[in-house]
Amino acid sequence: MGAVLIYATILIGGIVEVIQYKGETFKTNEECVSYLQTYNTHINKTLQDHLDKKGGDAVVLFIGCSERSKFVTEGDLT
Repeated sequence: MGAVLIYATILIGGIVEVIQYKGETFKTNEECVSYLQTYNTHINKTLQDHLDKKGGDAVVLFIGCSERSKFVTEGDLT
């Protein structure tokens, strides 16, 4: 298993986007979920602060953990 990260799925301007939480990467999904549960308030606040700076009507749909390799990188075809 590769590096695991916290991500958020958001709806902004009618488009669903996925963004990475830059606070941490983890060796296992269990470590990530534990961190997410422990620091849930902080993660939600920093995410909301980030979305407020971007402006618009962003809505958080989901926050979770996933392997970094499962995300499409810029330039990949979907």
